[in-house]
Amino acid sequence: MSAARGASGAASPSEPLWARDFVVLLASNLLYFMGVYLVLPTLPIFAVSLGGGETAAGLILGLFTFTAMLVRPLTGWALDAYGRYAILLIGMALSLGTILAHEWVAGVGLLLVLRLAHGVGFGFATTAGGTLASDLVPQRRLGEGMGYFTLAIGLPMAVAPALGLGLISGGDFTWLFIAAAGLTGVSLLLAVALRAPRREKPVVGFSVRGLFERSALLPASLMFLLTMTYAPVLAFIALYGQERGIGNVGPFFAVFAVVLAVLRPISGRLADQRGYLQTALIGFVFIVAGLVALALARGLATVLLSGALYGVGFGTSQPSLQALTVHGVGDQRRGRRRPHSSSPTTWG
Repeated sequence: MSAARGASGAASPSEPLWARDFVVLLASNLLYFMGVYLVLPTLPIFAVSLGGGETAAGLILGLFTFTAMLVRPLTGWALDAYGRYAILLIGMALSLGTILAHEWVAGVGLLLVLRLAHGVGFGFATTAGGTLASDLVPQRRLGEGMGYFTLAIGLPMAVAPALGLGLISGGDFTWLFIAAAGLTGVSLLLAVALRAPRREKPVVGFSVRGLFERSALLPASLMFLLTMTYAPVLAFIALYGQERGIGNVGPFFAVFAVVLAVLRPISGRLADQRGYLQTALIGFVFIVAGLVALALARGLATVLLSGALYGVGFGTSQPSLQALTVHGVGDQRRGRRRPHSSSPTTWG
């Protein structure tokens, strides 16, 4: 059977999806991303409070994302060579340390260094977490399982940014960093409790060619196109609403998050039965429809319709592409084959 299709037949009810370690991993990742999204939208404000300008505020986000992206190919090799467990814990511990260190930052220069370090930790933790999830999910229910996994790392986007902004409303960032560190610390403790193999495979030799998996080219390319649509929406929709005289367009993200929460498990089961590539392409049709609706919006109702259509498309395409990437591959190369899509601009 082609890798573009799910496993033959419906998922067997005898295959346990909600095993203990999968549930622990979901909870760990949900809390980890809560910590990330508490800090992420508030750090530009923190940079300005330290005397930085708009350029520094942009670098705060850019360096974090760039570093996470840069380390992921090497992380994928390390996951296959040394195992998922150690890399996951290292990434979460590094993230925890950098979040705590923010409290003692006195200048923009040190803040930029911490964002680089946090990006490395984020790259380690998210790549290891996603690969471990694909190991734990029954292969016949891969789309469904990855749907729940991406839901767990996407839901924090709906609540954490607003909570983070509320925590700094008085101008003090201490409670923000305490809350983010606390969530990350609990996430790390849950990861420690995972009964995952600490060394799944013997060490394999390093090579530049071995960092890449040719079969991941198609889903990775589609994931790139998918996530490229989200970053501009996230960055400019507020200004776009003001330009069109719409006012507060914040409910766009609430509708988007609700649709994701409802749809992702359903779309995952559909992908297992109908095929991963086909389901992903259907999602792209909804994404195009949502973006067209947003471009034509003249009022809040059309903006909300756009959020719903875009949520259907994103919630259908992303888990299908992740499942397509890992379906049928041996676990000795699964770390390199993942599309590594859990970046701040893709969020889940």
